[in-house]
Amino acid sequence: MNLWLIRGLMLAAVVVFVRAVLGYGIYAWPESGSTQRSIALIVVLIAALVWPFFDGYADAKEFEDEEDRGDLTLLWLKSAAATGVISGVASWLLYFVIPGIGSGNLLIEVTIGAGFLLLILSIPAQIGILLGRFFGDRARRRSTEPEPEDEYGRHPIHAHHQKEPILAGSHRADAEHGDTQHAGEYRDADFAAERATDRDDER
Repeated sequence: MNLWLIRGLMLAAVVVFVRAVLGYGIYAWPESGSTQRSIALIVVLIAALVWPFFDGYADAKEFEDEEDRGDLTLLWLKSAAATGVISGVASWLLYFVIPGIGSGNLLIEVTIGAGFLLLILSIPAQIGILLGRFFGDRARRRSTEPEPEDEYGRHPIHAHHQKEPILAGSHRADAEHGDTQHAGEYRDADFAAERATDRDDER
């Protein structure tokens, strides 16, 4: 099953459940209908933000390069559209059991109702994706061990520097004066001399 369809079905289930509870609540306590509608809208918005957040977090933590990441924007636009249509049909069917759950008109549910849900679900979904990728990038950077540096800000010498040191500068002087204690050490002066030799070879 497609990822966007799975998300659409799950969000549609949340929307239908909220609408069913709201329909019963307005029927039982009509004097607090505006408050109940506000709470129902907040619940739906939170549901539309949380799942995209985790999608964006996992995507950013796994892939550092943005070109390797998935197109979550299109994924969640499809999911929001599927949520609107599926929840509209389900609410229309449940209208015959719970009268306050919807308008009772299938055409309105799958057009105006679905378009409204597409709008209010896609906005928090995009915000959730951006927040998830932001925190995912931070988590990936924290989990990545930084490459150690010496006191001069240089990274460890890799394979192309792992060779017999050049007897230059202070190193050659130690060898000429019989200082065998420091003759085998690779020091800062040797690093500078090797860089100078590489530049001469390039010329």
